[in-house]
Amino acid sequence: MAGKSMSSGAWMSNVLSNNRLGEKLGTRTKHFGRDWDPADEVLPSATQEHLAALRDYTQGKAVRRDLFPEAEAVFNDKLFLRVGDIFCSAGFFVVRGKLAETLARFDLGEGGLIPFPVYQADLATPYPGEFFLLNFGCIQNSILVDRCEDARKFVVDKASGLQIWHINRSKSAGEVVLSPRALEGPDLWFEEAVHEKLFLSDALGQALLDIGMGEVFRLTRCRIA
Repeated sequence: MAGKSMSSGAWMSNVLSNNRLGEKLGTRTKHFGRDWDPADEVLPSATQEHLAALRDYTQGKAVRRDLFPEAEAVFNDKLFLRVGDIFCSAGFFVVRGKLAETLARFDLGEGGLIPFPVYQADLATPYPGEFFLLNFGCIQNSILVDRCEDARKFVVDKASGLQIWHINRSKSAGEVVLSPRALEGPDLWFEEAVHEKLFLSDALGQALLDIGMGEVFRLTRCRIA
């Protein structure tokens, strides 16, 4: 398994804002304790439990398996054939292929990759390939907000009183600066004070670029100071 100590850089990813990963997939979702969603691109209303799990997920907290979707099924093969190695199931990331193989080589924190059933239209026959939910589970505090080129106040977290910031919302290529604490811990993490950005070790970021996933993950190089 690769480690952060091999390099002195990092990356920031805006993949959480890549709405294309959840559009026109040709799939339907099964949640635990509920019937399959309709074979339709219009999603049913989310439950409060689902919304709470999504909030935790987009803050980098590890989510229990039963709060993720139970399974996915492909009802439109033509649409699903256009889907790459990462897509969304009810807002949660599912990975496969080269991306899953690459992520598996790194320390992903408390969550990691969880095998995920994907079926054909009959809801019983496995769809070819292996699929995994990407669970998170590492939150750090290494962002140097006052040294980031485009840092703007977003909200104050009610529970902790912590100021949450938008980083590079209007200047996608603005410089992002992290402290050396970013070089410790897993290769994939969230920053406690940053809204919905994913951070990656230098090695993991480079590995994603090597398999052509840089554009999908919307990577920005971070400087360690």
